[in-house]
Amino acid sequence: MKYKYTSRKFIDLIQGSTSKWANWDPIRNIAVGDFGMIINNTGEFDWEGNIYSPHFQEQLKSSDYKFDIDLADPTLRPCEQEARDDYHIAKSWGVTATKTNVSPEAGVQSGETVLKLDLQFASNKPEAVLVMYKPKYSSLPNDERIIRLIKSVPNILRGKYIITEVTSCAAYMMHMHDQSKSGMCKSTFCAVHISHVETEKFSVTLRATGPLAVDFTWSSEAAYGLFRQGCDPTATYMPLYRLKRPRPKFWELPFGYR
Repeated sequence: MKYKYTSRKFIDLIQGSTSKWANWDPIRNIAVGDFGMIINNTGEFDWEGNIYSPHFQEQLKSSDYKFDIDLADPTLRPCEQEARDDYHIAKSWGVTATKTNVSPEAGVQSGETVLKLDLQFASNKPEAVLVMYKPKYSSLPNDERIIRLIKSVPNILRGKYIITEVTSCAAYMMHMHDQSKSGMCKSTFCAVHISHVETEKFSVTLRATGPLAVDFTWSSEAAYGLFRQGCDPTATYMPLYRLKRPRPKFWELPFGYR
């Protein structure tokens, strides 16, 4: 398959092995409950609205199906959860990631390493990896009322994608390997060096600039290929999300609701 846009290639590589979608511009806000379409050429999410927005609540009032559902109910709000690990990796099938060294966060000093990974690209095909530091997860609650609410507005949500889960983080790194030679890639957060055999060389550094490792700074040197990163301590990055588009049968309401 020929790709016109690099974003689509990267997103497809991540989605093909994880069933999740990479946000090509992680600083762009993506929230649980967003709905819209996927832009075919770029693979990016085209936002149209959010089920938790006041505007959507007004649209619910005009629905033919009258459900007494209040999205202000705390049990219907997105579920927030912090990850057990300090990092999360989303990668295509041909990438192997091995953690080699982690500095305990309580003892991290300015400039010290907080995460070190060895990444190996096993094939000569394009491969992609997305590393997220300090990930947090937000998801739709597993509540039947959410399903009923979505069913109540087929005129708005039929054929649309709905974002059901978002992974946010304090810092991220994207890399796409697209060369004919395979090799070992050593990637280190707070001291990152990525190198491939022979002609391939790529280095990147993420360092803690505060005593509690809450501030970061990046430097990188890439000979070729895709490399993107973010580490602004005032920003929240949203590099990964899960979405669903209900199948046609989903919109067939039970007899009692017609």
